[in-house]
Amino acid sequence: MQVELKAINSVTTEVNIQVPSSEVEQSWEKHLRKTARNAEVPGFRKGKAPLSMVERAYADRIKEYFLQDSVNEYFETAAKEHNLEYLLFPDVKDVQWEKGQDMMIKIELEHEPVVSFKQLDGLKVPYHPVSLDEEVSRYLEELRNQNARVVDVEEAIENDHIDVEYTLSLNAEELQLNASLFAGDNPETRAIPELIGKKTGDILDTELKGKMIKLTSRNSSVTLDNDTLYPVKVMVNSISRMQYPELDDDFAKDMEFESMEAMKTKIADDMRLVNEHKNLNVENFSIIGKLFIDNRFDLPKKTIDYLADKEAENSPHPEYRQYLKYQYQMQISQDLINMYILRNLRQNMPQEISAEMKEEYFKHSAILEDITVEAYKEKHKDEISEEDFSQNVQNYFILRKLAETADFYIPEPEEQKDEIEDAQLVEEELGLEEEL
Repeated sequence: MQVELKAINSVTTEVNIQVPSSEVEQSWEKHLRKTARNAEVPGFRKGKAPLSMVERAYADRIKEYFLQDSVNEYFETAAKEHNLEYLLFPDVKDVQWEKGQDMMIKIELEHEPVVSFKQLDGLKVPYHPVSLDEEVSRYLEELRNQNARVVDVEEAIENDHIDVEYTLSLNAEELQLNASLFAGDNPETRAIPELIGKKTGDILDTELKGKMIKLTSRNSSVTLDNDTLYPVKVMVNSISRMQYPELDDDFAKDMEFESMEAMKTKIADDMRLVNEHKNLNVENFSIIGKLFIDNRFDLPKKTIDYLADKEAENSPHPEYRQYLKYQYQMQISQDLINMYILRNLRQNMPQEISAEMKEEYFKHSAILEDITVEAYKEKHKDEISEEDFSQNVQNYFILRKLAETADFYIPEPEEQKDEIEDAQLVEEELGLEEEL
C-alpha cells in the first residue's frame, strides 16, 4: 500500500492511498465469502449459493459495503503508519476500484495549524481600554432606567405603549380581541406607525397580518393565517409612556448625594479598581489579537462550520439558525485563535506558577467579579482543582510578561479602519460573507 500526503493548506492535508490489486482481490474474496453466508439466492438454501451467483445477484450492494469497509481499514492503517492527526471524521473525496485494478482512495483531513511567532518582545499593540468615564456614565444610565416610571398620557408619540381592542370579521362573525402595541416602527412585529398622534378613544382602520394579530393579542388559538392581511379596527384604550428622570442634582439628592458631581466622583472611586483590572484583560486579549494579525495562520473551516451547525441546530426557531450559525462561527473562530496562540505561548514561554502568583490571579479575578478572594475561591472551588484552571493562570502571567515590553496605543480612526478590515479577513477566510 502506497500513501502520498499532499498539503492543501496549513490545516488541510490530502491523503492519497493506492492499494495493489492483489491485496484488494484478497480482501474482496474474504468480504464476498462473509456476505455469502447470509445471502439468499433463488434455488439455493440460505448461504449455500456459489460465490459467483451471489456476486452476480448482489454485486452493487456488496461492492458498496466493501468499499466502505476498505476505506476505513486502509485509512486506519495509513493513519497509524504516518501518525496522521485530524479534527473531524476523514472526508472521503473519491474512491476508485474495479476488479483486477489497484484501489485509489483520496481523503482530506483537517488538522490544527502550526503556529509560530516572528516577534514577541516589544510588540506595538493597538487596544481600546475601558474608559472609567464611560463606565460611570453607563452606570448612571442604568440607575436612570431603574428609576423610570410608567405614566399615562393622552396622545401617542414614538415608542409609547398602547393597549387597544381589535375588531375584525372572521367566518362572518365579529371578533374582538384585546391587544398590546407600540406606536412607531419598533419592534416591527408589535408596532404600528399610524398610532403616532392617536389619542385615547381614537379608532384606526388598518390591515394586519394574522401572525401579528395573534402575537399582540397573545391569542394563538384564533384561526388566522399568519401571512394573510385582515381588515382590522384598532380602538385605543390607553396610552402609557416610560418617564425617565433627569441626571441632575435633584436626582443625585434622591440618591443621597450633595450633587451630581459628588455622585459621579464617588461612583468613579468605587469603580476605579475594577476598571484597572478590566483593562489588564483588555491588554491581554489585544496582545493575542496582535499576534494573530502579525502571524496569521489558517483556521479549520470545516471543523468550525460543523461545530457551528451543531450549536445552531439547538435553536427552536429555524428562521434564526443561519444568523446564529454566523455568530457561532465567529465565536468558535475566536476561541480557536485564543487556544492555538496561548498553547504555543505556553510551550515557548513555560511558567512555573508559584503560590504567590496564584493568589495574585485569585485577587484579579475576584476584583472583576466584585467579591472577596475567599468568596471567589469558594464559588470556583471545583474549577480551581482542574488542569484548565492552572493553564488559565499560566496564560494570564505569560500575557502580563509580554505586556511589560509591549507598547500599547489607542489607534487613530484610520488604523481602526484597518482593524475592521482585519476582522473582515477572518470572515472571508471562513466563507461567511457568501453565507450572509
